[in-house]
Amino acid sequence: MPNPLCFFAERAMLLEHKLSCPQVNLALEVFLREIHGLLASRLVSVVLYGSVVFDDLAPAYGDLDFVAVVQDDLADQTCVRLADIRRPLRSGDYGAICQMIEGAFRPRKMLNPDVTGQAFWWGTSSERKWQRNELGWFVLHVIRECGIVVWGADPRREVPEVSREVMAEELAAGWRDAQRHMKPGELHCVGWLLEIARSLLWLREGRLSSKSEAADWGYRNAQGDWRRMLPRAKRVRLNPTLANCADVKAWLDGLAGPIGEAYEELQCEFRRQRIQ
Repeated sequence: MPNPLCFFAERAMLLEHKLSCPQVNLALEVFLREIHGLLASRLVSVVLYGSVVFDDLAPAYGDLDFVAVVQDDLADQTCVRLADIRRPLRSGDYGAICQMIEGAFRPRKMLNPDVTGQAFWWGTSSERKWQRNELGWFVLHVIRECGIVVWGADPRREVPEVSREVMAEELAAGWRDAQRHMKPGELHCVGWLLEIARSLLWLREGRLSSKSEAADWGYRNAQGDWRRMLPRAKRVRLNPTLANCADVKAWLDGLAGPIGEAYEELQCEFRRQRIQ
């Protein structure tokens, strides 16, 4: 099979860190050319985080997460242009991986989440401006420790260090807020089981992990019967077309109990560690 990156062979590639998947590299090259063409010297760096940095990207299920660091606050007109250049990427004309690209364009000063400014977010369903950090300390910690710089200067150490206590309290508050959204029956409900396993792994061992690694760990180490759902949740996430099968649909419809049990085990862990 020809390497799709040969499309750019006649010009120097912008992508400075190639990943293991050629399709992901191609999507990133298209993305970088679009945003670099608009932002030019204002663009400082582009950093990946999320599943892709753990080599656990799930096409047709999740997102390809990025932070694009720029020199200063983004002008309103620049935000309009950023929304415009996203449309062809989301259309499917450049493939499924380009459709997954999601993240924030943020001024360098906003790498410190206590600092305000004007950033711009490419979300799952729409785009919008940010005046303050909305990623949270935990996500910024993941970027600092595990992020992959694919273009430009390395800004990761400009993200302030944060204590485990602050991250744990933020994690606990996030899960309390998330509880009301936990509904069975949809493909993405397997994510609740996987994310709970990942949170338990971090709380008990202090390790950042992929969803797939967390599923394996949770199956071995979680305490409730819900852990028996994790191998199938992992398979369905990585192969989302399985959700079209009648038996998988029935299984998804029956996940309310396991999700509730998993959530309660997580809450018990917060209480055990005296995390508010």
